Amino acid sequence: MYFIDCETHIWDPMDDISYYPNFKKYQDSARCLMRMFGKQPQKRLATAEELIKSMDEGGVAKACVLPEIMLGLSHGHRVRSTNGYVAREVEKYPDRLIGVANVGPVSTRGKDAVWELKFLVNEKGFKACKIYSPDDCPINDQRNWPLYEAIQELGIVAFVHTGMAYVRPGRSAYCHPMLLEDVCADFPDIPIVAYHMGYPYHRELITLAGMFDNIYLSTSLVPQLARIDLSPIPFAEIIAEAIRYAGADKLIWGTDWSGRYVSHQESADLVKNFQIPKELQERYGCPPLADADRKAWAGLNLARILKVKVE
Repeated sequence: MYFIDCETHIWDPMDDISYYPNFKKYQDSARCLMRMFGKQPQKRLATAEELIKSMDEGGVAKACVLPEIMLGLSHGHRVRSTNGYVAREVEKYPDRLIGVANVGPVSTRGKDAVWELKFLVNEKGFKACKIYSPDDCPINDQRNWPLYEAIQELGIVAFVHTGMAYVRPGRSAYCHPMLLEDVCADFPDIPIVAYHMGYPYHRELITLAGMFDNIYLSTSLVPQLARIDLSPIPFAEIIAEAIRYAGADKLIWGTDWSGRYVSHQESADLVKNFQIPKELQERYGCPPLADADRKAWAGLNLARILKVKVE
């Protein structure tokens, strides 16, 4: 099975900004996530080397790597990680890592964000751009339109954070999946991968994915948010609804790996072994998950829209 992770993060330790009040709020909300997941964070550093080790453990062929801006953590002092840092690390593992740009905050950078995206795609081989609205502006804010135009012109994929912000000081209202409707109406040719499947607003997103050909549903972090370790039924319902209304060719696998919350082995094993319970198959009128569906979910769907050759 060919696995491509749609969402991984690398960055240096952030001890130098840990004294900022907003960073402390971020840590508090991250601990809340841990309570939701029911587990303690791993001790791995979020480095390219540790990422490759985790990928090898799970049998993952490639991973999309992106920086995070999150200027609010340091009250505007510095970004969490840079595109240049990601580009340098991706160059060490060109056969395993795929560069994804994050050029925010778009609302204040404007044309400079567009320039940087074009540079990263044309000069550094980046294949996608992440839109992280919680610390910028709403997904459908008109200030994002020049960036969407550039994404469409470059023929790359847009990765969009959807659902809740999950960590402070981000704003959840900025990333509600229904905001994607305006973007799809004006930019139907951009493949849009919606991270976290819009959870807990996944039904709205699944419906949009059925309406628009260019919306894809990323399951990154969804098993943890739906607490599959307590009961597989909620997660199975999400997958059954997605297949029933949007189709298995819209599922995109990912982890949201940052060295802490989730392992590639655990996430890959879930896809290999997952099956929709019979009662849900009957309720939603969908067939059992076939091997072809699993392979599409694991990496073939993402490879197709990223234009990545599968060995």
